[in-house]
Amino acid sequence: MGGGEPWELGIADAAALIRAGELSAVELLTSVLDRIEETEDYAQAWVHVDAEGAMAAARAADRGAGTGPLVGVPVAVKDVIDVRGLPTEGGSAALRGQIAQADAGAVARLRESGALILGKLRTHEFAFGQGTPPTRNPWDPERYAGGSSVGSGVAVAVGSVPGALGTDTGGSVRNPAAVNGLVGLKPSTGLVDGSGVLNVSHSLDHIGPIARSVADCALLFEGMLSESALTRVGGAVAERVEWSTAPARLAVDRAAWDSCGVHDDVRSLVEAALACLGGLGFEIVELALPELDFALPASLAVSLSEAAEHHRALLRQAARDYLPGTRVMIETGALVTREDLRLAGEVRMYLRELLARAFARTGTCALLAPTLPAVAPLEARMSHELTGSTDTDSLASALRMLSPANLLGLPAVSVPCGLASGQPVGLHIMGREFDDARVLGIARAYEAASPWSSLVPVLKLPARVP
Repeated sequence: MGGGEPWELGIADAAALIRAGELSAVELLTSVLDRIEETEDYAQAWVHVDAEGAMAAARAADRGAGTGPLVGVPVAVKDVIDVRGLPTEGGSAALRGQIAQADAGAVARLRESGALILGKLRTHEFAFGQGTPPTRNPWDPERYAGGSSVGSGVAVAVGSVPGALGTDTGGSVRNPAAVNGLVGLKPSTGLVDGSGVLNVSHSLDHIGPIARSVADCALLFEGMLSESALTRVGGAVAERVEWSTAPARLAVDRAAWDSCGVHDDVRSLVEAALACLGGLGFEIVELALPELDFALPASLAVSLSEAAEHHRALLRQAARDYLPGTRVMIETGALVTREDLRLAGEVRMYLRELLARAFARTGTCALLAPTLPAVAPLEARMSHELTGSTDTDSLASALRMLSPANLLGLPAVSVPCGLASGQPVGLHIMGREFDDARVLGIARAYEAASPWSSLVPVLKLPARVP
Protein backbone atom coordinates (compact mmCIF):
# COMPACT_ATOMS: atom_id res chain seq x y z
CA MET A 1 0.00 0.00 0.00
CA GLY A 2 3.01 2.30 0.24
CA GLY A 3 4.17 4.39 3.17
CA GLY A 4 1.15 6.67 3.57
CA GLU A 5 -1.84 6.37 5.87
CA PRO A 6 -5.04 4.77 4.49
CA TRP A 7 -6.94 8.08 4.74
CA GLU A 8 -4.56 9.53 2.15
CA LEU A 9 -5.77 7.07 -0.49
CA GLY A 10 -8.07 8.25 -3.24
CA ILE A 11 -11.36 6.51 -3.92
CA ALA A 12 -10.15 4.48 -6.89
CA ASP A 13 -6.97 3.29 -5.14
CA ALA A 14 -8.76 2.45 -1.89
CA ALA A 15 -11.48 0.50 -3.70
CA ALA A 16 -8.88 -1.44 -5.68
CA LEU A 17 -6.91 -2.35 -2.54
CA ILE A 18 -10.06 -3.49 -0.75
CA ARG A 19 -11.08 -5.65 -3.71
CA ALA A 20 -7.58 -7.16 -3.79
CA GLY A 21 -7.70 -7.95 -0.08
CA GLU A 22 -4.70 -5.71 0.63
CA LEU A 23 -6.72 -3.29 2.76
CA SER A 24 -9.82 -3.91 4.81
CA ALA A 25 -12.80 -1.60 4.91
CA VAL A 26 -12.43 -1.43 8.69
CA GLU A 27 -8.78 -0.35 8.38
CA LEU A 28 -9.69 2.39 5.93
CA LEU A 29 -12.62 3.63 7.99
CA THR A 30 -10.59 3.62 11.21
CA SER A 31 -7.91 5.73 9.54
CA VAL A 32 -10.52 8.17 8.22
CA LEU A 33 -12.16 8.45 11.65
CA ASP A 34 -8.74 9.15 13.16
CA ARG A 35 -8.21 11.85 10.53
CA ILE A 36 -11.53 13.45 11.45
CA GLU A 37 -10.35 13.54 15.06
CA GLU A 38 -7.05 15.12 13.99
CA THR A 39 -8.48 17.81 11.75
CA GLU A 40 -12.00 18.64 12.86
CA ASP A 41 -11.08 21.22 15.50
CA TYR A 42 -9.55 23.18 12.65
CA ALA A 43 -11.74 22.26 9.69
CA GLN A 44 -15.20 22.15 11.34
CA ALA A 45 -16.57 20.49 8.22
CA TRP A 46 -18.90 17.92 9.81
CA VAL A 47 -22.30 18.26 11.44
CA HIS A 48 -22.85 14.54 12.11
CA VAL A 49 -20.44 11.59 11.99
CA ASP A 50 -22.20 8.22 11.99
CA ALA A 51 -19.15 6.24 13.11
CA GLU A 52 -21.22 3.36 14.49
CA GLY A 53 -23.34 2.91 11.37
CA ALA A 54 -20.36 3.22 9.03
CA MET A 55 -18.32 0.73 11.08
CA ALA A 56 -21.14 -1.81 10.95
CA ALA A 57 -21.24 -1.39 7.16
CA ALA A 58 -17.43 -1.70 6.95
CA ARG A 59 -17.48 -4.97 8.88
CA ALA A 60 -20.21 -6.26 6.57
CA ALA A 61 -18.12 -5.27 3.55
CA ASP A 62 -15.14 -7.18 4.94
CA ARG A 63 -17.37 -10.24 5.36
CA GLY A 64 -18.13 -10.08 1.64
CA ALA A 65 -21.36 -8.11 1.65
CA GLY A 66 -21.67 -6.02 -1.50
CA THR A 67 -19.91 -6.26 -4.83
CA GLY A 68 -20.11 -2.72 -6.19
CA PRO A 69 -17.21 -0.55 -7.37
CA LEU A 70 -17.23 1.52 -4.15
CA VAL A 71 -17.33 -1.34 -1.63
CA GLY A 72 -15.78 -0.25 1.66
CA VAL A 73 -15.14 3.38 0.64
CA PRO A 74 -16.41 6.05 3.08
CA VAL A 75 -18.42 8.89 1.55
CA ALA A 76 -20.17 11.85 3.19
CA VAL A 77 -22.97 14.11 1.99
CA LYS A 78 -23.95 17.73 2.28
CA ASP A 79 -26.54 18.41 4.94
CA VAL A 80 -29.32 19.16 2.47
CA ILE A 81 -29.30 15.54 1.23
CA ASP A 82 -31.23 12.92 3.20
CA VAL A 83 -29.51 9.95 4.82
CA ARG A 84 -31.90 7.54 6.52
CA GLY A 85 -31.84 7.92 10.30
CA LEU A 86 -29.55 10.96 10.32
CA PRO A 87 -30.44 14.62 10.78
CA THR A 88 -31.15 16.76 7.71
CA GLU A 89 -31.05 20.30 9.07
CA GLY A 90 -29.80 22.23 6.05
CA GLY A 91 -27.56 24.42 8.18
CA SER A 92 -30.65 26.09 9.65
CA ALA A 93 -32.13 26.41 13.12
CA ALA A 94 -35.52 26.16 11.41
CA LEU A 95 -34.98 22.41 10.89
CA ARG A 96 -33.10 21.57 14.08
CA GLY A 97 -33.72 17.94 15.05
CA GLN A 98 -35.32 16.87 11.76
CA ILE A 99 -34.45 13.21 11.02
CA ALA A 100 -34.58 11.77 7.50
CA GLN A 101 -36.91 8.78 7.14
CA ALA A 102 -35.34 7.52 3.90
CA ASP A 103 -32.20 7.90 1.82
CA ALA A 104 -32.08 10.41 -0.98
CA GLY A 105 -32.04 8.71 -4.37
CA ALA A 106 -28.34 9.39 -4.92
CA VAL A 107 -27.46 8.09 -1.45
CA ALA A 108 -29.43 4.90 -2.06
CA ARG A 109 -27.47 4.33 -5.28
CA LEU A 110 -24.17 4.87 -3.47
CA ARG A 111 -25.13 2.25 -0.90
CA GLU A 112 -25.97 -0.15 -3.74
CA SER A 113 -22.50 0.59 -5.15
CA GLY A 114 -20.95 -0.44 -1.83
CA ALA A 115 -20.10 2.97 -0.37
CA LEU A 116 -20.18 3.53 3.40
CA ILE A 117 -22.19 6.65 4.26
CA LEU A 118 -20.12 8.23 7.03
CA GLY A 119 -22.22 11.29 7.81
CA LYS A 120 -23.32 14.83 7.01
CA LEU A 121 -21.26 17.89 6.10
CA ARG A 122 -21.84 21.57 6.72
CA THR A 123 -23.65 23.85 4.31
CA HIS A 124 -24.60 27.48 4.18
CA GLU A 125 -28.22 27.79 5.32
CA PHE A 126 -30.48 25.86 2.95
CA ALA A 127 -27.64 26.04 0.36
CA PHE A 128 -28.30 29.74 -0.26
CA GLY A 129 -24.72 30.82 0.44
CA GLN A 130 -25.81 33.09 3.30
CA GLY A 131 -24.07 33.51 6.63
CA THR A 132 -20.63 32.22 7.54
CA PRO A 133 -20.44 28.60 8.69
CA PRO A 134 -17.56 27.84 11.09
CA THR A 135 -15.87 25.67 8.44
CA ARG A 136 -12.30 26.87 7.76
CA ASN A 137 -10.45 27.14 4.46
CA PRO A 138 -7.57 24.61 4.75
CA TRP A 139 -5.21 26.88 2.81
CA ASP A 140 -5.85 30.02 4.86
CA PRO A 141 -8.29 30.22 7.81
CA GLU A 142 -9.04 33.88 7.07
CA ARG A 143 -10.33 33.16 3.57
CA TYR A 144 -13.68 32.06 2.17
CA ALA A 145 -13.87 28.26 2.25
CA GLY A 146 -16.28 27.85 -0.68
CA GLY A 147 -20.01 27.47 -0.77
CA SER A 148 -22.59 26.37 -0.38
CA SER A 149 -21.17 22.81 -0.25
CA VAL A 150 -18.53 24.18 2.10
CA GLY A 151 -18.19 21.14 4.34
CA SER A 152 -17.96 18.81 1.36
CA GLY A 153 -15.02 20.71 -0.09
CA VAL A 154 -13.11 21.16 3.15
CA ALA A 155 -13.63 17.59 4.40
CA VAL A 156 -12.21 16.12 1.20
CA ALA A 157 -9.38 18.66 1.17
CA VAL A 158 -8.18 17.82 4.67
CA GLY A 159 -8.60 14.07 4.15
CA SER A 160 -11.40 13.49 6.64
CA VAL A 161 -13.31 11.69 3.86
CA PRO A 162 -12.08 10.57 0.41
CA GLY A 163 -15.13 11.81 -1.46
CA ALA A 164 -18.31 13.77 -0.82
CA LEU A 165 -21.56 14.87 -2.39
CA GLY A 166 -22.60 18.48 -2.75
CA THR A 167 -25.44 20.24 -4.48
CA ASP A 168 -24.97 22.78 -7.27
CA THR A 169 -27.64 25.38 -8.12
CA GLY A 170 -25.30 27.96 -9.59
CA GLY A 171 -21.85 26.57 -8.86
CA SER A 172 -21.99 25.17 -5.33
CA VAL A 173 -20.03 22.00 -6.19
CA ARG A 174 -17.52 23.61 -8.54
CA ASN A 175 -16.95 26.68 -6.33
CA PRO A 176 -15.71 24.76 -3.22
CA ALA A 177 -13.81 22.36 -5.47
CA ALA A 178 -11.86 25.26 -6.96
CA VAL A 179 -11.32 27.03 -3.63
CA ASN A 180 -10.03 23.84 -1.98
CA GLY A 181 -7.88 22.49 -4.83
CA LEU A 182 -10.21 19.61 -5.73
CA VAL A 183 -12.18 18.16 -8.64
CA GLY A 184 -15.91 18.84 -8.63
CA LEU A 185 -18.52 17.82 -11.22
CA LYS A 186 -21.94 19.28 -11.93
CA PRO A 187 -23.56 16.52 -14.02
CA SER A 188 -25.94 16.91 -16.95
CA THR A 189 -29.52 17.51 -15.87
CA GLY A 190 -31.49 14.33 -15.30
CA LEU A 191 -28.63 11.90 -14.74
CA VAL A 192 -28.57 11.84 -10.92
CA ASP A 193 -31.73 11.14 -8.93
CA GLY A 194 -32.55 14.42 -7.19
CA SER A 195 -35.10 13.06 -4.72
CA GLY A 196 -34.60 13.53 -1.00
CA VAL A 197 -32.97 16.96 -1.25
CA LEU A 198 -33.80 20.28 0.41
CA ASN A 199 -33.94 22.16 -2.88
CA VAL A 200 -33.11 25.74 -3.59
CA SER A 201 -34.48 25.16 -7.08
CA HIS A 202 -35.78 21.84 -8.36
CA SER A 203 -35.11 23.05 -11.93
CA LEU A 204 -31.47 24.03 -11.42
CA ASP A 205 -30.22 21.90 -8.50
CA HIS A 206 -27.80 19.09 -9.29
CA ILE A 207 -26.17 16.60 -6.91
CA GLY A 208 -22.49 16.27 -7.79
CA PRO A 209 -19.31 14.62 -6.50
CA ILE A 210 -16.22 16.29 -5.03
CA ALA A 211 -12.98 14.31 -4.85
CA ARG A 212 -9.19 14.67 -4.99
CA SER A 213 -8.73 13.48 -8.57
CA VAL A 214 -10.65 13.14 -11.80
CA ALA A 215 -10.59 9.34 -11.55
CA ASP A 216 -12.07 9.50 -8.05
CA CYS A 217 -14.69 12.02 -9.13
CA ALA A 218 -15.68 9.82 -12.10
CA LEU A 219 -15.96 6.70 -9.94
CA LEU A 220 -18.08 8.48 -7.32
CA PHE A 221 -20.29 9.95 -10.07
CA GLU A 222 -20.72 6.54 -11.68
CA GLY A 223 -21.70 5.11 -8.30
CA MET A 224 -24.67 7.47 -8.18
CA LEU A 225 -26.07 6.55 -11.59
CA SER A 226 -28.88 4.17 -12.41
CA GLU A 227 -28.64 1.78 -15.37
CA SER A 228 -30.79 4.10 -17.49
CA ALA A 229 -28.55 7.07 -16.65
CA LEU A 230 -25.44 5.07 -17.54
CA THR A 231 -27.00 4.33 -20.91
CA ARG A 232 -27.55 8.05 -21.51
CA VAL A 233 -23.88 8.82 -20.92
CA GLY A 234 -22.69 5.91 -23.04
CA GLY A 235 -21.74 3.33 -20.42
CA ALA A 236 -19.33 3.01 -17.52
CA VAL A 237 -18.09 6.54 -16.82
CA ALA A 238 -14.78 5.68 -15.15
CA GLU A 239 -13.75 3.51 -18.12
CA ARG A 240 -14.95 6.01 -20.73
CA VAL A 241 -12.99 8.83 -19.09
CA GLU A 242 -9.76 7.06 -19.95
CA TRP A 243 -10.45 6.92 -23.70
CA SER A 244 -12.21 10.29 -23.71
CA THR A 245 -8.81 11.93 -23.24
CA ALA A 246 -8.20 11.89 -27.01
CA PRO A 247 -7.42 15.41 -28.32
CA ALA A 248 -10.34 17.48 -29.57
CA ARG A 249 -11.20 21.10 -30.37
CA LEU A 250 -11.91 23.22 -27.29
CA ALA A 251 -13.44 26.70 -27.15
CA VAL A 252 -12.48 29.72 -25.05
CA ASP A 253 -14.06 33.17 -24.76
CA ARG A 254 -11.34 35.43 -23.39
CA ALA A 255 -13.53 38.53 -23.79
CA ALA A 256 -15.89 37.00 -21.24
CA TRP A 257 -12.98 36.65 -18.82
CA ASP A 258 -12.36 40.39 -19.18
CA SER A 259 -16.04 41.11 -18.64
CA CYS A 260 -16.08 39.01 -15.45
CA GLY A 261 -12.97 40.71 -14.09
CA VAL A 262 -10.72 37.66 -14.05
CA HIS A 263 -7.55 38.54 -12.15
CA ASP A 264 -4.22 38.45 -13.95
CA ASP A 265 -2.76 35.72 -11.72
CA VAL A 266 -5.78 33.48 -12.34
CA ARG A 267 -5.71 34.21 -16.07
CA SER A 268 -2.04 33.29 -16.33
CA LEU A 269 -2.62 29.90 -14.71
CA VAL A 270 -5.57 29.15 -16.98
CA GLU A 271 -3.54 30.21 -20.02
CA ALA A 272 -0.80 27.82 -18.89
CA ALA A 273 -3.42 25.06 -18.62
CA LEU A 274 -4.58 25.81 -22.16
CA ALA A 275 -0.98 25.68 -23.37
CA CYS A 276 -0.59 22.32 -21.64
CA LEU A 277 -3.69 20.99 -23.41
CA GLY A 278 -2.36 22.40 -26.68
CA GLY A 279 0.85 20.47 -26.14
CA LEU A 280 -1.25 17.31 -25.78
CA GLY A 281 -2.80 17.88 -29.20
CA PHE A 282 -5.98 19.72 -28.21
CA GLU A 283 -6.81 22.66 -30.47
CA ILE A 284 -7.93 25.83 -28.69
CA VAL A 285 -10.48 27.90 -30.64
CA GLU A 286 -11.60 31.43 -29.73
CA LEU A 287 -15.40 31.57 -29.58
CA ALA A 288 -17.23 34.76 -28.58
CA LEU A 289 -20.36 34.01 -26.56
CA PRO A 290 -21.38 37.29 -24.88
CA GLU A 291 -24.98 36.09 -24.77
CA LEU A 292 -24.11 33.67 -21.95
CA ASP A 293 -24.21 36.69 -19.64
CA PHE A 294 -28.00 36.41 -19.84
CA ALA A 295 -27.77 33.13 -17.89
CA LEU A 296 -27.30 34.73 -14.48
CA PRO A 297 -30.45 36.90 -14.37
CA ALA A 298 -32.51 34.08 -15.90
CA SER A 299 -31.11 31.60 -13.36
CA LEU A 300 -31.85 33.90 -10.45
CA ALA A 301 -35.43 34.43 -11.60
CA VAL A 302 -36.02 30.67 -11.80
CA SER A 303 -34.13 29.62 -8.67
CA LEU A 304 -35.43 32.32 -6.34
CA SER A 305 -39.01 31.91 -7.54
CA GLU A 306 -38.85 28.17 -6.92
CA ALA A 307 -37.15 28.74 -3.55
CA ALA A 308 -40.07 30.93 -2.46
CA GLU A 309 -42.45 28.04 -3.19
CA HIS A 310 -40.26 25.45 -1.43
CA HIS A 311 -40.03 27.57 1.74
CA ARG A 312 -43.52 29.04 1.94
CA ALA A 313 -44.87 26.57 4.52
CA LEU A 314 -41.75 26.44 6.70
CA LEU A 315 -41.48 30.23 6.77
CA ARG A 316 -44.99 30.41 8.21
CA GLN A 317 -43.87 28.18 11.08
CA ALA A 318 -40.28 29.24 11.73
CA ALA A 319 -39.47 32.53 10.00
CA ARG A 320 -37.54 33.80 13.04
CA ASP A 321 -35.14 30.86 12.78
CA TYR A 322 -33.97 31.80 9.26
CA LEU A 323 -30.90 33.96 8.71
CA PRO A 324 -31.88 37.45 7.52
CA GLY A 325 -29.90 37.01 4.29
CA THR A 326 -31.72 33.79 3.46
CA ARG A 327 -35.09 35.42 4.08
CA VAL A 328 -34.18 38.30 1.78
CA MET A 329 -33.34 35.85 -1.02
CA ILE A 330 -36.61 33.98 -0.57
CA GLU A 331 -38.65 37.18 -0.32
CA THR A 332 -36.97 38.42 -3.49
CA GLY A 333 -38.13 35.21 -5.17
CA ALA A 334 -41.70 35.92 -4.15
CA LEU A 335 -41.54 39.10 -6.27
CA VAL A 336 -40.69 37.24 -9.48
CA THR A 337 -43.66 37.42 -11.86
CA ARG A 338 -45.01 34.90 -14.34
CA GLU A 339 -43.76 37.18 -17.11
CA ASP A 340 -40.27 37.08 -15.58
CA LEU A 341 -40.39 33.28 -15.59
CA ARG A 342 -41.67 33.16 -19.16
CA LEU A 343 -38.78 35.36 -20.26
CA ALA A 344 -36.28 33.26 -18.28
CA GLY A 345 -37.61 30.15 -20.06
CA GLU A 346 -37.11 31.82 -23.43
CA VAL A 347 -33.56 32.81 -22.46
CA ARG A 348 -32.84 29.21 -21.48
CA MET A 349 -34.06 27.83 -24.83
CA TYR A 350 -32.27 30.55 -26.78
CA LEU A 351 -28.94 29.96 -25.04
CA ARG A 352 -29.17 26.17 -25.38
CA GLU A 353 -29.70 26.50 -29.14
CA LEU A 354 -27.05 29.22 -29.47
CA LEU A 355 -24.37 27.16 -27.71
CA ALA A 356 -25.27 23.94 -29.56
CA ARG A 357 -24.97 25.78 -32.89
CA ALA A 358 -21.69 27.40 -31.83
CA PHE A 359 -20.19 24.03 -30.84
CA ALA A 360 -21.36 22.49 -34.12
CA ARG A 361 -20.11 25.40 -36.25
CA THR A 362 -16.64 25.39 -34.72
CA GLY A 363 -16.34 21.64 -34.21
CA THR A 364 -15.70 22.19 -30.51
CA CYS A 365 -16.92 19.95 -27.71
CA ALA A 366 -16.35 22.08 -24.61
CA LEU A 367 -15.96 25.65 -23.38
CA LEU A 368 -13.00 26.32 -21.06
CA ALA A 369 -12.58 29.18 -18.59
CA PRO A 370 -11.42 29.98 -15.07
CA THR A 371 -13.77 28.44 -12.52
CA LEU A 372 -13.72 31.63 -10.46
CA PRO A 373 -12.44 35.10 -11.40
CA ALA A 374 -10.12 35.32 -8.39
CA VAL A 375 -8.71 33.23 -5.57
CA ALA A 376 -10.77 32.81 -2.42
CA PRO A 377 -11.31 36.28 -0.92
CA LEU A 378 -10.84 37.13 2.71
CA GLU A 379 -14.05 36.12 4.48
CA ALA A 380 -14.24 39.50 6.21
CA ARG A 381 -14.51 41.18 2.78
CA MET A 382 -16.78 38.59 1.15
CA SER A 383 -20.23 39.68 -0.02
CA HIS A 384 -22.77 36.84 0.15
CA GLU A 385 -25.57 38.59 -1.74
CA LEU A 386 -26.71 36.53 -4.72
CA THR A 387 -28.19 39.59 -6.37
CA GLY A 388 -25.42 41.98 -5.40
CA SER A 389 -22.41 43.41 -7.19
CA THR A 390 -20.46 40.99 -9.39
CA ASP A 391 -17.04 42.17 -8.19
CA THR A 392 -14.55 39.40 -7.45
CA ASP A 393 -15.12 39.45 -3.67
CA SER A 394 -18.77 38.50 -4.07
CA LEU A 395 -20.80 35.33 -4.39
CA ALA A 396 -22.52 36.94 -7.37
CA SER A 397 -19.24 36.94 -9.32
CA ALA A 398 -18.98 33.16 -8.91
CA LEU A 399 -22.59 32.76 -10.05
CA ARG A 400 -21.90 34.79 -13.16
CA MET A 401 -19.08 32.43 -14.16
CA LEU A 402 -20.83 29.18 -13.28
CA SER A 403 -24.62 29.57 -13.72
CA PRO A 404 -24.77 28.87 -17.50
CA ALA A 405 -24.13 25.16 -16.91
CA ASN A 406 -27.05 24.96 -14.49
CA LEU A 407 -29.50 26.91 -16.61
CA LEU A 408 -28.63 24.93 -19.74
CA GLY A 409 -28.37 21.56 -17.99
CA LEU A 410 -24.83 20.90 -19.23
CA PRO A 411 -22.01 18.96 -17.57
CA ALA A 412 -19.21 21.05 -16.08
CA VAL A 413 -16.16 20.21 -14.02
CA SER A 414 -13.57 22.21 -12.09
CA VAL A 415 -10.04 20.77 -11.95
CA PRO A 416 -7.05 22.36 -10.15
CA CYS A 417 -4.65 24.30 -12.39
CA GLY A 418 -2.25 25.90 -9.93
CA LEU A 419 -1.75 28.23 -7.00
CA ALA A 420 -1.95 32.03 -7.00
CA SER A 421 -0.87 33.81 -3.82
CA GLY A 422 -0.79 30.39 -2.21
CA GLN A 423 -4.46 29.70 -3.05
CA PRO A 424 -5.83 27.07 -5.47
CA VAL A 425 -7.19 28.07 -8.88
CA GLY A 426 -9.59 25.95 -10.92
CA LEU A 427 -9.93 25.31 -14.66
CA HIS A 428 -13.60 25.06 -15.67
CA ILE A 429 -14.71 22.75 -18.49
CA MET A 430 -18.33 22.84 -19.69
CA GLY A 431 -19.41 20.35 -22.36
CA ARG A 432 -22.36 19.15 -24.38
CA GLU A 433 -25.44 17.58 -22.80
CA PHE A 434 -24.79 14.03 -21.50
CA ASP A 435 -21.15 14.32 -22.59
CA ASP A 436 -20.10 14.07 -18.94
CA ALA A 437 -17.44 11.43 -19.64
CA ARG A 438 -15.84 13.63 -22.31
CA VAL A 439 -15.75 16.60 -19.94
CA LEU A 440 -14.10 14.44 -17.29
CA GLY A 441 -11.78 13.00 -19.94
CA ILE A 442 -10.51 16.46 -20.90
CA ALA A 443 -9.95 17.18 -17.22
CA ARG A 444 -8.16 13.85 -16.84
CA ALA A 445 -5.88 14.54 -19.81
CA TYR A 446 -4.89 17.88 -18.31
CA GLU A 447 -4.52 16.47 -14.79
CA ALA A 448 -2.19 13.70 -16.00
CA ALA A 449 0.12 16.21 -17.70
CA SER A 450 -0.11 18.87 -15.01
CA PRO A 451 2.15 19.45 -12.00
CA TRP A 452 -0.98 20.31 -9.99
CA SER A 453 -2.54 16.84 -9.83
CA SER A 454 -1.50 16.26 -6.21
CA LEU A 455 -2.33 19.55 -4.51
CA VAL A 456 -4.40 18.16 -1.68
CA PRO A 457 -2.76 14.87 -0.60
CA VAL A 458 0.42 16.72 0.42
CA LEU A 459 -1.55 19.16 2.58
CA LYS A 460 -0.96 18.51 6.28
CA LEU A 461 -3.09 20.40 8.75
CA PRO A 462 -2.16 20.95 12.39
CA ALA A 463 -4.24 18.89 14.76
CA ARG A 464 -5.07 21.95 16.87
CA VAL A 465 -5.06 25.69 16.33
CA PRO A 466 -5.26 28.42 18.97
